[in-house]
Amino acid sequence: MPTRRSGSLLSPCVLVVKTPVASRKRVADRLARTGRRLAGQVEDAAREHERTMAALREALARLGVTPVTVSVEALDAKARRAIAGARLVISVGGDGTLLTASHWVTGASLLGVNSAPRSSVGYTTIARRANVARVLARIESGDLLPQAVARIAVELEGKLLPPALNDVLIAHEQPAATSRYRLRLGRRAEDHRSSGLWVATAVGSTAGIRSAGGEAMALGDRRLQFRARELYRANGRGATLESGFVEPGQSLVVESAMEAGWLFVDGSRMAVHFHFGARAVFRVAEQPLLLFADPARWVPG
Repeated sequence: MPTRRSGSLLSPCVLVVKTPVASRKRVADRLARTGRRLAGQVEDAAREHERTMAALREALARLGVTPVTVSVEALDAKARRAIAGARLVISVGGDGTLLTASHWVTGASLLGVNSAPRSSVGYTTIARRANVARVLARIESGDLLPQAVARIAVELEGKLLPPALNDVLIAHEQPAATSRYRLRLGRRAEDHRSSGLWVATAVGSTAGIRSAGGEAMALGDRRLQFRARELYRANGRGATLESGFVEPGQSLVVESAMEAGWLFVDGSRMAVHFHFGARAVFRVAEQPLLLFADPARWVPG
């Protein structure tokens, strides 16, 4: 459901910005050695990103907002404090930028701006250069409200990790190796050998877990969904925990049987070693995220 808050939703404002590939150090020489088409695509995306940034800054200035800008590649303690103290956080990039920014958002609303739509999916974003001024004006007027969406609380060996907005993948560090773990939900438990285990929110239900055969969920669904990838079935035996849902208040417990296991939280930017015997607990996070999103993109089924 949309969430209405009193006061301005635009300030304090923090921009979490991606550095385009073409603008990164040591990339120029590599681009020169690639094919003309690939280099052209990367350079076009960088130019579109800069145009989007200019349009965004102009729109904010017209509304009297002076944002703090941080790089998504350098979210140090100072940057994280700025995000935690913001009223509006705007990610400028694609889905990866938004997901990384979301880890440090507490009471703020989060708006995603897809800065280069021709090269970025931006499924979780609703703004781009052509409409960012209109979107910000609708937020300021109260016409556009954020959606309260579920996140994943991940507890590893008793320590809480930043909440995941999309999903967590439990897998061996080598893609070709077998992922081994023990899974428990309520009174049911079983040992798995697979290509990995997805745990996803409604937001993430249209991403990797869907490609693995999972179900798309309505954006407001508070449950978590889990699904094993390419589960090995010894002697054709079935599995009761190959896939399913975790209700609010329940815990999904996973114990690693891999020395080189990892938890990938919302993609590859946050990877945590999941060594043999380690225990991870997945729950619906108590605090949802306030995300400006289009619920029509999440159709159950």
